Amino acid sequence: MAWVDAAAGAGDVYYRRSTDDGATFGAARNLSEEGITPEETARDVRVLALGNRVYLTWVEGGLRFRSSEDRGATFGPVLELTSYPEGGLQLAASGDNVYMDWYRSLEDEVGEIFFVRSPVAGRVFADIEDVNRDREYGGVRLAAQGENVYVLWDDGGRNDGADLFFRRSTDAGITFGPILRLTQTEGESDQQQLAVAGNNVYVLWSECDWPTCEVRLRKSTDAGETFGPEVKVSQTPARAFDARLVVRDSRVFVSWTGQTPERYESDIYLALSVDGGATFFAPVNVSATEADSRDARLAPAGVGVRLVWTEGYNGEREVYTRATLGFGLTLGAAENLSRTTPGDSGEASITSSRCGAQTHVVWLEGTESGNSVLYRRASLPASSMYCLLSPDPR
Repeated sequence: MAWVDAAAGAGDVYYRRSTDDGATFGAARNLSEEGITPEETARDVRVLALGNRVYLTWVEGGLRFRSSEDRGATFGPVLELTSYPEGGLQLAASGDNVYMDWYRSLEDEVGEIFFVRSPVAGRVFADIEDVNRDREYGGVRLAAQGENVYVLWDDGGRNDGADLFFRRSTDAGITFGPILRLTQTEGESDQQQLAVAGNNVYVLWSECDWPTCEVRLRKSTDAGETFGPEVKVSQTPARAFDARLVVRDSRVFVSWTGQTPERYESDIYLALSVDGGATFFAPVNVSATEADSRDARLAPAGVGVRLVWTEGYNGEREVYTRATLGFGLTLGAAENLSRTTPGDSGEASITSSRCGAQTHVVWLEGTESGNSVLYRRASLPASSMYCLLSPDPR
């Protein structure tokens, strides 16, 4: 895991690793200390593990990158890829290829979406490329599988609505095909997510025309060459936003935060498709409390999914989790992971390993004496069984 520590490291990037599935962690290590901009505060840290390799990138005065080839025991030097304070940094990898993309604001309503690749596991990088062409820019997403690379972005930087745009490469990022416009609306298409499973590419987003917001999905079955029609995922309540998705075989799980006009407090919802995203069952309310529930995150767990979210109000929030049971939408009991009084628990993230047999949750715990990064894990027995039922995508 990686984080920015403003207390111990003056805004440096710190890193810890576990070699026993999260039972214990080694000492924290400052990965910025050998950098070239010690006066800058780091942000937008991204970390990715792929086999024996660990890749870590962040913004610290410019775009920085470090890589490890021994499961994070040691790291190579800091690579300075740009000297500009980039935004929306994304990281992906497949085989020996490492990819990053981000946006750069140039002037009012004008910016670029940049992309860079390394074909040699992050040791050196090729030239940075501009992938949006029309100089309209916004939030970006990135995914890779095999030789295919997918870039998704919105043009919200122009301050006049937002639509979604998509490009793909079929040669490991050397060249890109034409730009596809996935939405064209008077409202806002943003908060987009991108998932890939084989030749299936899923684009999820929130479509807002105030005061309503809907979660919508489009799917490609030919590795991003074309996309099918929009599917409305959310059915209730009036405002649905901050959506996430997990694809497991032909099942597509989608979570979002839902809010009604009658009350400020939100709930977390979960919907399921068993036909690859063509149709969705009615959603279930995962949080179902009087308190405000937000910031849900989703990961594979068992043969289904596990969610984490923040419940309560700033200064008194708690981190909750809940998992599906079996292959459908049946839910187990909700559990308070943070269990702190007083204190403020938030910024939760979740990931999984061993084909969903283990899930790992980290969050930021704030007290009067400062902030801490806390970790908890959930383990299921017989992990090999889950790899047979729902293998990790390769």
